Amino acid sequence: MSGAQPPESKVVIESLSEDVAVASLEPSDNTTPESETSDLETQTSTDSTDLKSPHETDNTSNTSETTKTSETTENLESTKSNEQTSHDEADAKVTAKTENIHHLEEGQGATDTQPNDSVAATTPFSDRNVNTNTSENKIEENQKKETVEDDLDQENESSEQEEEVKEEKEAKLESYKQFVAEQFSNQKVDYPEVRVRIEANALPSRMYFIMNILSAIIASYGLVTNSAAVVIGAMLVAMMLGPITGVALAIIDHRMPLLRRSLITMLIGVSLVVFVGFIVGWLHKDQPLTTEILSRTQPTSMDLMIALAGGTAGAYAMVSPHLSVAVVGVAVATALVPPLAASGILFANGEVQLGLGAFLLAITNIIAIQFTNALVLWVLGFRRLVDDDYKSNTYLTFLRRNAVTLILLGVLGTYLSINLQSNAKQQKFESSVKESINSYFIDKGNVLTNTQFDTVDEHQVVRAVIRGETTPSSYDVRQIESIIAQDMANSFPNYLPIKLQLRYFPVQVIESNPLVKDKLDETDAAILAN
Repeated sequence: MSGAQPPESKVVIESLSEDVAVASLEPSDNTTPESETSDLETQTSTDSTDLKSPHETDNTSNTSETTKTSETTENLESTKSNEQTSHDEADAKVTAKTENIHHLEEGQGATDTQPNDSVAATTPFSDRNVNTNTSENKIEENQKKETVEDDLDQENESSEQEEEVKEEKEAKLESYKQFVAEQFSNQKVDYPEVRVRIEANALPSRMYFIMNILSAIIASYGLVTNSAAVVIGAMLVAMMLGPITGVALAIIDHRMPLLRRSLITMLIGVSLVVFVGFIVGWLHKDQPLTTEILSRTQPTSMDLMIALAGGTAGAYAMVSPHLSVAVVGVAVATALVPPLAASGILFANGEVQLGLGAFLLAITNIIAIQFTNALVLWVLGFRRLVDDDYKSNTYLTFLRRNAVTLILLGVLGTYLSINLQSNAKQQKFESSVKESINSYFIDKGNVLTNTQFDTVDEHQVVRAVIRGETTPSSYDVRQIESIIAQDMANSFPNYLPIKLQLRYFPVQVIESNPLVKDKLDETDAAILAN
């Protein structure tokens, strides 16, 4: 038992192929067992005992045998324990290597093994574990990427579905809006409601009087201050359209009570506006007559056409459910309140003829608006026929009921057309006079800057303002009058004779060098004319 030698083993790994490796356990020849060392120690102790005396040998023989027996027993036990430990360690190494190989085969395949056995035996297991962990991390990363891609695909699909649903909702909403718009545009005229509204606006209410008085005040001061913006702003509070439309409805319905109420309301409103204009003109007699006032003293057929168009718009707005009567009422009131206020201002300043011209313009506008309102209401079906009306055509019935209005329009239209022609001829005459004056002074360094035409003592007085460097004389005035008279004899034989008055303002050209004296040229004339 003491001579047995425990085997020392080592693990050898052989590579059969790129994917298969075999591990084997082989004994080691270079190691010296511990039992041999213990036997040598025992032999040395035995030899040393042989050198002692026989008595000591006898006494110690038993002891040495006992010692040897005990040492042998300890050596055997230690040898067995070493063998068991070496076998356990070898088995553990083989098991670890085998598990690593299996892990490599399950992941991305076994790692490439060197064909040389010594290189395979000396490869550290830590490197193999690092490779294995790297492959596992790559697998996890690929799985994560696939998961993220799946999530993105799902999100894209959900977003596409949401967009489709949104587009469907928008299409439905657009179709609904289109349906509502069509229903709104196809609204029919509510005849009873329109009749009630027209009759209510034709009543002489407190609001009607207050609003017309305020409108007349604003318009009168706008005319006195020559402010077109203020005159237009006055129309926002005027309420002159209501009774005129009431008159139109009463005529086509053949309702005398409504006609009387509407005429009374309209006459009161007109009187209030003229009275307010007279008060404002009387308070400001020292103010000269402005262009805004004088432009409304000579009505023409153009003013009649404006009134016809405005009356048609007002009547259609009164009936249509889509238009605002207030907005159209502003355009209608523009043709009524300013000329009435202007007539009151002119009466206060003693200009009766001009005041009558402004009042005639207002009356013309009222009649034109009433006729167009009646025509629109009749065409849209606002009519009440009696027994005699069924015997003739409906349009003949309309003309018969509006006969007075048509006669007045015919007379006014004729007068206004003649007035338009006379105004155009007068403008042509004034242009000819201005051209004659400018032609006479063109070589003298003077220029005409302003003119005014009046009729005084059976003469047409021309007040001309001259600016320049040459002072005109009475001889120049006589020469200009003769030139104008010759032209009038050929083109305007029925006109009154001319009487010219010149107002002269000297103009000098001043430079830094007092010795230089320049004359006026065409550029200077253009500057002075402006």
